[in-house]
Amino acid sequence: MATARVNGLRTAAALVVVAALAWVGYQTVRAGDDIPPPAPQAVTQLTGGHASDKRVDGKSWSLDYDSATMSADGSVAQIDNIRDGLIMREGKPYMHVHAKHIAANLTLNEFTVIGPVTFDEIGGQRRTLVTSGAHYLGFAHTLELPNRVTISSGLVRLTVDHAMIDFSSGSTTLGRIVGTM
Repeated sequence: MATARVNGLRTAAALVVVAALAWVGYQTVRAGDDIPPPAPQAVTQLTGGHASDKRVDGKSWSLDYDSATMSADGSVAQIDNIRDGLIMREGKPYMHVHAKHIAANLTLNEFTVIGPVTFDEIGGQRRTLVTSGAHYLGFAHTLELPNRVTISSGLVRLTVDHAMIDFSSGSTTLGRIVGTM
């Protein structure tokens, strides 16, 4: 009888240990379920302002706009109705920018113009470049105009299939001339 009682206690103790281990396992698997997920980060809407970015050697570009939407971390901006933008050369204003929409990556110091855009050279040859779409690369300090570009300087007007401006050297590379008679 004593042996049966000891075996019964051992069985009960083993069941208690198994139940305790099952409870610990269950709680370990469920750990963190009651923590709410992080709140989604909201974008920032700005109305009427000024955006700019810098290179190591100074200011690179700036844009006066009607509205802008910034990503939650502030690295990307969608900017609308750029009424007065500037691209700098050697820290001085070199070109005015007027565009409907620009997507700017402030981390990479670059922006992409989506849609019609006008670039007006300040001083120098006083050229005006009209195109649709452009890409400014801050690290190379170049402006790529991949679409047809109409260049005006005084009474002279020229249309090329693409162009690139290097703000470091001041050189302009033009694609093939587009002409009709």
